[in-house]
Amino acid sequence: MNPATSTDRKTLQRQAVAWRVRLSADKASDAVLLEFENWRQQSAAHELAYHEINTLWQQLPNPLLADRQRRLALAAKRKRAAWARRGAGLAAAASLVLAVMAGFYPDYLHYPAADYRTRIGEQTSITLADGSIAHLNTDTAIDVSISDSQRRVVLLRGEAEFEVAHDASKPFRVASGNTSTEALGTRFVVRYDGSDGGRVTLLQGKVRVSRPSLHGAQTDSAILQPGQQLAFDSQAFNPPNSVELSNADAWRRGRLLMNFVPLKQVIAEVNRYRRSQIRLLDDSLAEKEVNIAVDIQQIDAWLQALQLTLAIKIVEAGPLVFLQS
Repeated sequence: MNPATSTDRKTLQRQAVAWRVRLSADKASDAVLLEFENWRQQSAAHELAYHEINTLWQQLPNPLLADRQRRLALAAKRKRAAWARRGAGLAAAASLVLAVMAGFYPDYLHYPAADYRTRIGEQTSITLADGSIAHLNTDTAIDVSISDSQRRVVLLRGEAEFEVAHDASKPFRVASGNTSTEALGTRFVVRYDGSDGGRVTLLQGKVRVSRPSLHGAQTDSAILQPGQQLAFDSQAFNPPNSVELSNADAWRRGRLLMNFVPLKQVIAEVNRYRRSQIRLLDDSLAEKEVNIAVDIQQIDAWLQALQLTLAIKIVEAGPLVFLQS
């Protein structure tokens, strides 16, 4: 294939991607459909380019295509200018897919090969081979290894509550980064946010939280009692503190309960459960302490109520929701 032919093909593929996104974003008008048909019928090469891109598009998960098509239009506008500069051909189509998934569907790219995972807004419960139960919260991924000699769960990201089946011969351990939580007959919650660290909350029984020490071969460790929570990052443990247990696992009951916390912390937590992210535009608003009881399935209704309670204004801009005084 000569260079001119290759260049023409890439140009047609870029145009085909733009058409596929444009037709999927909203209900196309008759004028748009006519324009598309005129483009497609210009040559067999035009038809082939669209067929190739359409085939790629159909390989995307159905939820990705069905969820809020108007967001795709916004992503398409931003990407079309980049395609014109880069001449990326089919790579542009892949770039569009990755941009959409990373921007609005990051959970599709989070540990796709994990043994078990949930996407944003999903929760599920899994009975493991030893009879223990793992309850996965939103956007969570775990790997599980249960054998004759060990019971080990790696929390790759997210949050999970564990109800551990008793087996004195095989300890049950949950790894989150370089921190390990060993159950001593118990029910506990582990949250892991990657480089931001995480926390372990003990609901029943007893757990030992440990990690290699930065100062030598010894191990840093702490034993928690029911009602205690230990926060950690990549460098250190914080001292355990007491927490309200009904708040710590409220997500298991479809609720978010937080008392006397800054609104910015509340918004960060709420954003874990929704693709359309909420942003605060006012620093003083961000630091305002609030108490909340949110139904995870009714976050939009909570936002409307919050608008009245705090006298704030909600501004929607494409896929984002802004709060301002």
